Amino acid sequence: MEHVSFVLQIDPANEAEYRTRHKQVDPELEAQFAAVGIKRYHIFFHEGTLFAYMEVEDFAKAMAALSQHPANLKWQDFMSDLLKSWGSGDKVKEIPEVYRFESK
Repeated sequence: MEHVSFVLQIDPANEAEYRTRHKQVDPELEAQFAAVGIKRYHIFFHEGTLFAYMEVEDFAKAMAALSQHPANLKWQDFMSDLLKSWGSGDKVKEIPEVYRFESK
């Protein structure tokens, strides 16, 4: 199981709209998350930065499968007016893991 974190950006003034839209995530998209091996997916907001955490069987494979799925394409289009690009032009910036504690 992979533990993956990444950050995205929105204008802090759009926080309420971002939260509202996430109350209406398409059930077909969530079903596809499960189908591609995503076990957990959390998004946190802090001053315009969205911190996402995912537990997934194979991140690269899951993202490749989602990239062409109609429900994901529809969602990405729906959210595109809120998400800002990083200096590199990418919307997503992956964060490498440096420490993990898991209770036994």
